[in-house]
Amino acid sequence: MTDPALHTLIVYTSAALLAYTVLWSGLQTFNANPTNRFMRIWLKLALYYAAYTMPFWSVLLILVWSQDSVSALGQMPLSLLLVALSLMGLYFYTVVIQPNRLRLEHHAIDLDLSTSLKVAVLSDLRIGIYGGKPRHIRKLVTTINAISADAVLITGDWLYYPSADLVGQLMLFKGVNKPVYTVMSTSDLNYQSINTTKQGQPLLEDTLASTFDVLDINYIGQQCTSLPLTSAESAHKKSVVNPRAKSDDKGLIEQDNLNRAMVAILCGWQDFPDTNQDSEAASTTDKATLGAEIANATNPVIILGSRFDSVSDLPKALQPRPLLITGAAKAIQKNIWLAHKQKDIQRSHEQSTLLNNSRMGKPHGLYQHASAQIFVSSGIGTRGLPFRLYRPTIDVLTIR
Repeated sequence: MTDPALHTLIVYTSAALLAYTVLWSGLQTFNANPTNRFMRIWLKLALYYAAYTMPFWSVLLILVWSQDSVSALGQMPLSLLLVALSLMGLYFYTVVIQPNRLRLEHHAIDLDLSTSLKVAVLSDLRIGIYGGKPRHIRKLVTTINAISADAVLITGDWLYYPSADLVGQLMLFKGVNKPVYTVMSTSDLNYQSINTTKQGQPLLEDTLASTFDVLDINYIGQQCTSLPLTSAESAHKKSVVNPRAKSDDKGLIEQDNLNRAMVAILCGWQDFPDTNQDSEAASTTDKATLGAEIANATNPVIILGSRFDSVSDLPKALQPRPLLITGAAKAIQKNIWLAHKQKDIQRSHEQSTLLNNSRMGKPHGLYQHASAQIFVSSGIGTRGLPFRLYRPTIDVLTIR
Protein backbone atom coordinates (compact mmCIF):
# COMPACT_ATOMS: atom_id res chain seq x y z
CA MET A 1 0.00 0.00 0.00
CA THR A 2 1.05 3.58 -0.55
CA ASP A 3 2.53 5.42 2.41
CA PRO A 4 -0.07 7.95 3.73
CA ALA A 5 2.38 10.85 3.57
CA LEU A 6 3.31 9.97 -0.01
CA HIS A 7 -0.37 9.59 -0.91
CA THR A 8 -1.10 13.07 0.49
CA LEU A 9 1.84 14.54 -1.42
CA ILE A 10 0.65 12.98 -4.68
CA VAL A 11 -2.93 14.22 -4.19
CA TYR A 12 -1.92 17.80 -3.37
CA THR A 13 0.68 17.95 -6.15
CA SER A 14 -1.86 16.68 -8.71
CA ALA A 15 -4.41 19.26 -7.56
CA ALA A 16 -1.79 22.02 -7.80
CA LEU A 17 -0.82 20.99 -11.35
CA LEU A 18 -4.44 20.92 -12.48
CA ALA A 19 -5.16 24.28 -10.83
CA TYR A 20 -2.10 25.82 -12.50
CA THR A 21 -3.19 24.59 -15.93
CA VAL A 22 -6.82 25.71 -15.57
CA LEU A 23 -6.32 29.06 -13.87
CA TRP A 24 -3.20 30.26 -15.70
CA SER A 25 -4.73 29.29 -19.06
CA GLY A 26 -7.85 31.27 -18.17
CA LEU A 27 -5.79 34.31 -17.20
CA GLN A 28 -3.83 34.20 -20.46
CA THR A 29 -7.07 33.77 -22.40
CA PHE A 30 -8.37 37.05 -20.99
CA ASN A 31 -5.05 38.66 -21.96
CA ALA A 32 -5.60 37.57 -25.57
CA ASN A 33 -8.91 39.47 -25.82
CA PRO A 34 -10.74 36.56 -27.46
CA THR A 35 -14.31 38.05 -27.40
CA ASN A 36 -16.63 35.21 -28.48
CA ARG A 37 -13.85 32.60 -28.80
CA PHE A 38 -13.06 32.25 -25.12
CA MET A 39 -13.54 28.49 -24.81
CA ARG A 40 -11.60 27.73 -27.99
CA ILE A 41 -8.56 29.74 -26.90
CA TRP A 42 -8.80 28.50 -23.31
CA LEU A 43 -8.68 24.87 -24.45
CA LYS A 44 -5.66 25.57 -26.67
CA LEU A 45 -3.85 27.33 -23.86
CA ALA A 46 -4.75 24.55 -21.42
CA LEU A 47 -3.08 22.07 -23.78
CA TYR A 48 -0.10 24.42 -24.13
CA TYR A 49 0.52 24.95 -20.41
CA ALA A 50 -0.25 21.32 -19.59
CA ALA A 51 2.92 20.44 -21.50
CA TYR A 52 4.99 22.27 -18.88
CA THR A 53 3.57 19.95 -16.20
CA MET A 54 4.58 16.73 -18.00
CA PRO A 55 7.85 16.22 -16.02
CA PHE A 56 5.89 16.44 -12.73
CA TRP A 57 3.20 14.03 -13.96
CA SER A 58 5.94 11.60 -15.01
CA VAL A 59 7.48 11.64 -11.55
CA LEU A 60 4.08 11.16 -9.91
CA LEU A 61 3.29 8.26 -12.24
CA ILE A 62 6.57 6.54 -11.36
CA LEU A 63 5.95 7.05 -7.64
CA VAL A 64 2.43 5.58 -7.82
CA TRP A 65 3.58 2.66 -9.98
CA SER A 66 6.47 1.82 -7.66
CA GLN A 67 4.59 2.19 -4.38
CA ASP A 68 0.98 1.17 -4.93
CA SER A 69 0.39 -2.53 -5.55
CA VAL A 70 -3.42 -2.35 -5.29
CA SER A 71 -4.64 0.36 -7.66
CA ALA A 72 -4.80 -0.01 -11.43
CA LEU A 73 -1.77 2.28 -11.83
CA GLY A 74 0.23 0.18 -9.42
CA GLN A 75 -0.55 -2.94 -11.46
CA MET A 76 0.35 -1.32 -14.78
CA PRO A 77 2.83 -3.43 -16.80
CA LEU A 78 6.31 -1.95 -17.13
CA SER A 79 5.96 -1.76 -20.92
CA LEU A 80 2.78 0.34 -20.63
CA LEU A 81 4.48 2.59 -18.08
CA LEU A 82 7.37 3.20 -20.48
CA VAL A 83 4.94 4.02 -23.31
CA ALA A 84 3.11 6.53 -21.08
CA LEU A 85 6.38 8.15 -20.03
CA SER A 86 7.55 8.30 -23.65
CA LEU A 87 4.35 10.04 -24.76
CA MET A 88 4.66 12.58 -21.95
CA GLY A 89 8.27 13.22 -22.88
CA LEU A 90 7.41 13.58 -26.57
CA TYR A 91 4.61 16.04 -25.81
CA PHE A 92 6.89 18.10 -23.58
CA TYR A 93 9.57 18.12 -26.27
CA THR A 94 7.32 19.18 -29.16
CA VAL A 95 5.58 21.94 -27.17
CA VAL A 96 8.35 23.34 -24.96
CA ILE A 97 11.72 22.45 -26.50
CA GLN A 98 11.24 22.14 -30.26
CA PRO A 99 9.80 25.67 -30.81
CA ASN A 100 12.97 27.09 -29.22
CA ARG A 101 15.42 25.16 -31.42
CA LEU A 102 15.79 27.98 -33.93
CA ARG A 103 18.08 27.21 -36.85
CA LEU A 104 19.40 28.77 -40.05
CA GLU A 105 19.06 27.20 -43.48
CA HIS A 106 21.05 28.66 -46.40
CA HIS A 107 19.93 28.71 -50.04
CA ALA A 108 21.40 30.11 -53.25
CA ILE A 109 19.10 31.53 -55.95
CA ASP A 110 20.02 32.88 -59.39
CA LEU A 111 18.18 36.06 -60.40
CA ASP A 112 20.73 37.71 -62.71
CA LEU A 113 21.65 40.45 -60.23
CA SER A 114 24.54 42.82 -60.88
CA THR A 115 25.63 42.34 -57.25
CA SER A 116 24.61 39.48 -55.01
CA LEU A 117 22.21 40.12 -52.13
CA LYS A 118 21.79 38.20 -48.91
CA VAL A 119 18.42 38.35 -47.18
CA ALA A 120 17.03 36.62 -44.11
CA VAL A 121 13.48 35.37 -44.63
CA LEU A 122 11.03 34.82 -41.77
CA SER A 123 7.52 33.45 -42.19
CA ASP A 124 4.57 32.48 -40.03
CA LEU A 125 5.77 34.23 -36.87
CA ARG A 126 2.38 33.70 -35.16
CA ILE A 127 2.99 36.07 -32.28
CA GLY A 128 0.30 35.47 -29.70
CA ILE A 129 -0.83 32.74 -27.33
CA TYR A 130 2.05 30.34 -28.05
CA GLY A 131 4.89 32.44 -29.44
CA GLY A 132 5.95 36.01 -28.86
CA LYS A 133 7.21 35.52 -25.33
CA PRO A 134 10.17 37.82 -24.57
CA ARG A 135 12.58 34.86 -24.55
CA HIS A 136 11.37 33.79 -28.01
CA ILE A 137 11.67 37.24 -29.61
CA ARG A 138 14.98 37.96 -27.86
CA LYS A 139 16.51 34.79 -29.29
CA LEU A 140 15.05 35.54 -32.72
CA VAL A 141 16.47 39.08 -32.76
CA THR A 142 19.89 37.91 -31.52
CA THR A 143 20.03 35.30 -34.29
CA ILE A 144 19.01 37.80 -36.97
CA ASN A 145 21.56 40.35 -35.80
CA ALA A 146 24.33 37.76 -36.05
CA ILE A 147 23.53 37.06 -39.72
CA SER A 148 25.49 38.95 -42.36
CA ALA A 149 22.52 40.05 -44.48
CA ASP A 150 21.40 43.12 -46.39
CA ALA A 151 17.78 42.96 -45.23
CA VAL A 152 15.17 40.95 -43.36
CA LEU A 153 12.00 39.95 -45.23
CA ILE A 154 8.90 38.83 -43.29
CA THR A 155 6.12 37.21 -45.32
CA GLY A 156 3.24 38.00 -42.98
CA ASP A 157 1.18 35.84 -40.61
CA TRP A 158 2.48 37.94 -37.73
CA LEU A 159 -0.34 37.27 -35.30
CA TYR A 160 -2.18 34.41 -33.66
CA TYR A 161 -4.53 35.71 -30.95
CA PRO A 162 -2.13 38.44 -29.80
CA SER A 163 -2.35 40.41 -26.58
CA ALA A 164 -4.06 43.81 -26.63
CA ASP A 165 -0.74 45.67 -26.32
CA LEU A 166 0.87 44.84 -29.66
CA VAL A 167 3.63 47.43 -29.36
CA GLY A 168 4.62 46.10 -25.95
CA GLN A 169 4.60 42.51 -27.13
CA LEU A 170 6.68 43.24 -30.24
CA MET A 171 8.97 45.97 -28.89
CA LEU A 172 12.02 43.70 -28.87
CA PHE A 173 11.90 43.69 -32.69
CA LYS A 174 13.14 47.27 -32.51
CA GLY A 175 16.55 45.80 -31.67
CA VAL A 176 17.00 44.31 -35.17
CA ASN A 177 20.11 45.93 -36.70
CA LYS A 178 19.03 45.46 -40.34
CA PRO A 179 16.28 46.99 -42.47
CA VAL A 180 13.10 44.94 -42.15
CA TYR A 181 10.41 44.71 -44.84
CA THR A 182 7.06 43.00 -44.41
CA VAL A 183 3.61 42.44 -45.82
CA MET A 184 0.48 41.31 -43.99
CA SER A 185 -1.40 38.09 -44.52
CA THR A 186 -5.18 37.97 -44.75
CA SER A 187 -5.37 36.91 -41.09
CA ASP A 188 -3.16 39.88 -40.10
CA LEU A 189 -5.45 42.20 -42.02
CA ASN A 190 -8.46 40.69 -40.26
CA TYR A 191 -6.85 41.54 -36.93
CA GLN A 192 -6.14 44.97 -38.38
CA SER A 193 -9.83 45.49 -39.12
CA ILE A 194 -11.01 44.50 -35.63
CA ASN A 195 -10.93 47.91 -33.99
CA THR A 196 -13.69 47.73 -31.38
CA THR A 197 -15.96 45.24 -29.69
CA LYS A 198 -19.75 45.47 -29.70
CA GLN A 199 -19.52 47.53 -26.52
CA GLY A 200 -17.30 50.08 -28.25
CA GLN A 201 -14.21 49.15 -26.26
CA PRO A 202 -10.90 48.76 -28.13
CA LEU A 203 -10.02 45.15 -28.86
CA LEU A 204 -6.40 45.92 -29.76
CA GLU A 205 -4.72 48.98 -28.28
CA ASP A 206 -2.60 49.34 -31.41
CA THR A 207 -3.12 48.22 -34.98
CA LEU A 208 -0.40 46.17 -36.63
CA ALA A 209 0.39 48.94 -39.13
CA SER A 210 0.91 51.49 -36.35
CA THR A 211 3.09 48.96 -34.55
CA PHE A 212 5.30 48.63 -37.64
CA ASP A 213 5.67 52.42 -37.62
CA VAL A 214 6.86 52.42 -34.00
CA LEU A 215 9.28 49.52 -34.63
CA ASP A 216 10.75 51.10 -37.81
CA ILE A 217 9.57 48.15 -39.91
CA ASN A 218 8.87 48.94 -43.56
CA TYR A 219 5.36 47.82 -44.47
CA ILE A 220 5.25 47.46 -48.27
CA GLY A 221 1.74 46.05 -48.64
CA GLN A 222 1.16 46.95 -52.31
CA GLN A 223 4.16 48.97 -53.45
CA CYS A 224 7.80 48.70 -54.45
CA THR A 225 11.09 49.96 -53.08
CA SER A 226 14.76 49.28 -53.78
CA LEU A 227 17.26 46.80 -52.40
CA PRO A 228 19.66 47.05 -50.73
CA LEU A 229 18.60 49.70 -48.24
CA THR A 230 20.84 52.75 -48.34
CA SER A 231 21.48 55.30 -45.61
CA ALA A 232 19.27 57.79 -47.46
CA GLU A 233 16.38 55.36 -47.46
CA SER A 234 17.00 54.46 -43.83
CA ALA A 235 16.33 58.08 -42.92
CA HIS A 236 12.98 57.90 -44.73
CA LYS A 237 11.67 54.50 -43.62
CA LYS A 238 8.24 55.81 -42.75
CA SER A 239 7.62 56.83 -46.35
CA VAL A 240 6.62 53.24 -47.17
CA VAL A 241 4.33 52.51 -44.23
CA ASN A 242 1.00 53.02 -46.02
CA PRO A 243 0.32 50.40 -48.73
CA ARG A 244 -2.33 52.67 -50.30
CA ALA A 245 -0.42 55.93 -50.23
CA LYS A 246 -1.51 58.83 -52.42
CA SER A 247 -0.18 58.94 -55.96
CA ASP A 248 2.00 61.98 -55.14
CA ASP A 249 3.62 60.07 -52.26
CA LYS A 250 4.20 57.04 -54.50
CA GLY A 251 5.78 59.30 -57.09
CA LEU A 252 8.22 60.64 -54.50
CA ILE A 253 9.13 57.11 -53.45
CA GLU A 254 9.66 56.01 -57.05
CA GLN A 255 11.78 59.09 -57.82
CA ASP A 256 13.82 58.45 -54.67
CA ASN A 257 14.43 54.89 -55.90
CA LEU A 258 15.51 56.08 -59.34
CA ASN A 259 18.06 58.44 -57.80
CA ARG A 260 19.93 55.55 -56.25
CA ALA A 261 21.73 52.63 -57.81
CA MET A 262 19.46 49.59 -57.35
CA VAL A 263 20.51 45.98 -57.26
CA ALA A 264 16.89 44.77 -57.25
CA ILE A 265 13.37 46.02 -56.76
CA LEU A 266 11.41 44.69 -53.80
CA CYS A 267 7.62 44.69 -54.16
CA GLY A 268 4.95 43.75 -51.65
CA TRP A 269 2.04 41.65 -52.92
CA GLN A 270 -0.83 40.81 -50.64
CA ASP A 271 -4.55 40.12 -50.69
CA PHE A 272 -7.06 42.16 -48.74
CA PRO A 273 -10.03 40.70 -46.81
CA ASP A 274 -13.20 40.57 -48.90
CA THR A 275 -15.14 42.81 -46.53
CA ASN A 276 -17.07 44.62 -49.25
CA GLN A 277 -17.15 45.21 -52.98
CA ASP A 278 -15.29 48.51 -52.70
CA SER A 279 -12.40 46.81 -50.89
CA GLU A 280 -12.27 44.04 -53.49
CA ALA A 281 -12.31 46.55 -56.35
CA ALA A 282 -9.54 48.59 -54.72
CA SER A 283 -7.44 45.45 -54.24
CA THR A 284 -7.88 44.52 -57.91
CA THR A 285 -6.86 48.03 -58.97
CA ASP A 286 -3.80 47.93 -56.72
CA LYS A 287 -2.75 44.58 -58.19
CA ALA A 288 -3.13 45.85 -61.75
CA THR A 289 -1.04 48.93 -60.96
CA LEU A 290 1.60 46.90 -59.17
CA GLY A 291 1.68 44.33 -61.97
CA ALA A 292 2.33 47.08 -64.51
CA GLU A 293 5.14 48.45 -62.34
CA ILE A 294 6.73 45.00 -62.12
CA ALA A 295 6.38 44.46 -65.88
CA ASN A 296 8.09 47.80 -66.60
CA ALA A 297 10.90 47.34 -64.07
CA THR A 298 14.43 47.69 -65.43
CA ASN A 299 15.97 45.74 -62.54
CA PRO A 300 15.30 42.18 -61.36
CA VAL A 301 12.23 42.01 -59.13
CA ILE A 302 11.84 40.29 -55.76
CA ILE A 303 8.22 39.96 -54.62
CA LEU A 304 7.33 39.50 -50.97
CA GLY A 305 3.95 37.80 -50.77
CA SER A 306 1.75 36.37 -48.06
CA ARG A 307 0.18 33.76 -50.37
CA PHE A 308 1.66 31.15 -52.67
CA ASP A 309 -1.13 31.55 -55.22
CA SER A 310 -0.13 35.20 -55.75
CA VAL A 311 1.83 33.77 -58.68
CA SER A 312 -1.44 33.49 -60.63
CA ASP A 313 -1.78 37.30 -60.64
CA LEU A 314 1.77 38.07 -61.73
CA PRO A 315 2.55 39.37 -65.23
CA LYS A 316 3.46 36.59 -67.66
CA ALA A 317 6.62 36.16 -69.77
CA LEU A 318 8.85 38.44 -67.67
CA GLN A 319 12.60 38.05 -68.17
CA PRO A 320 14.29 37.50 -65.88
CA ARG A 321 11.43 35.89 -64.02
CA PRO A 322 10.78 37.61 -60.66
CA LEU A 323 11.46 35.81 -57.40
CA LEU A 324 8.34 35.36 -55.24
CA ILE A 325 9.09 34.79 -51.56
CA THR A 326 6.22 33.46 -49.48
CA GLY A 327 5.47 31.50 -46.32
CA ALA A 328 4.43 27.89 -45.79
CA ALA A 329 1.08 28.18 -44.03
CA LYS A 330 -1.22 25.14 -44.14
CA ALA A 331 -3.36 26.42 -47.02
CA ILE A 332 -0.21 27.27 -48.97
CA GLN A 333 1.15 23.74 -48.50
CA LYS A 334 -2.06 22.31 -49.97
CA ASN A 335 -1.83 24.62 -53.00
CA ILE A 336 1.83 23.67 -53.53
CA TRP A 337 1.07 19.96 -53.54
CA LEU A 338 -1.83 20.50 -55.95
CA ALA A 339 0.27 22.64 -58.31
CA HIS A 340 3.11 20.11 -58.14
CA LYS A 341 0.70 17.27 -58.96
CA GLN A 342 -0.62 19.20 -61.95
CA LYS A 343 2.98 19.95 -63.02
CA ASP A 344 2.42 23.71 -62.84
CA ILE A 345 5.55 24.01 -60.71
CA GLN A 346 8.69 21.90 -60.48
CA ARG A 347 11.60 21.53 -58.09
CA SER A 348 15.24 20.93 -58.84
CA HIS A 349 16.66 17.49 -58.05
CA GLU A 350 18.41 18.85 -54.95
CA GLN A 351 15.24 20.44 -53.65
CA SER A 352 13.23 17.29 -54.34
CA THR A 353 15.70 15.32 -52.24
CA LEU A 354 15.40 17.93 -49.51
CA LEU A 355 11.61 17.68 -49.66
CA ASN A 356 11.66 13.91 -49.25
CA ASN A 357 14.27 13.78 -46.49
CA SER A 358 13.71 16.87 -44.36
CA ARG A 359 10.98 17.97 -41.96
CA MET A 360 8.59 15.17 -42.81
CA GLY A 361 8.05 16.34 -46.40
CA LYS A 362 6.89 19.85 -45.51
CA PRO A 363 6.76 21.87 -48.76
CA HIS A 364 9.51 24.48 -48.62
CA GLY A 365 12.46 25.61 -50.70
CA LEU A 366 12.73 26.77 -54.30
CA TYR A 367 10.13 25.98 -56.98
CA GLN A 368 10.11 26.84 -60.67
CA HIS A 369 6.97 28.28 -62.26
CA ALA A 370 6.35 29.73 -65.71
CA SER A 371 5.72 33.19 -64.25
CA ALA A 372 8.25 33.28 -61.42
CA GLN A 373 10.70 31.46 -59.24
CA ILE A 374 8.96 30.75 -55.94
CA PHE A 375 10.77 30.37 -52.64
CA VAL A 376 8.64 28.96 -49.82
CA SER A 377 10.06 29.70 -46.38
CA SER A 378 9.92 27.05 -43.66
CA GLY A 379 8.28 29.10 -40.91
CA ILE A 380 8.84 29.82 -37.24
CA GLY A 381 5.62 30.06 -35.27
CA THR A 382 2.91 27.68 -34.11
CA ARG A 383 -0.84 27.75 -34.66
CA GLY A 384 -3.73 25.35 -34.06
CA LEU A 385 -2.55 22.73 -31.59
CA PRO A 386 0.49 23.90 -29.60
CA PHE A 387 3.13 21.36 -30.64
CA ARG A 388 5.73 21.56 -33.44
CA LEU A 389 7.10 18.51 -35.28
CA TYR A 390 9.90 20.36 -37.07
CA ARG A 391 12.38 23.03 -36.06
CA PRO A 392 11.61 26.75 -36.55
CA THR A 393 13.84 28.02 -39.33
CA ILE A 394 15.20 31.31 -40.62
CA ASP A 395 15.96 30.94 -44.32
CA VAL A 396 19.03 32.86 -45.49
CA LEU A 397 18.92 33.47 -49.25
CA THR A 398 21.99 34.42 -51.27
CA ILE A 399 20.43 35.92 -54.42
CA ARG A 400 22.90 36.24 -57.29
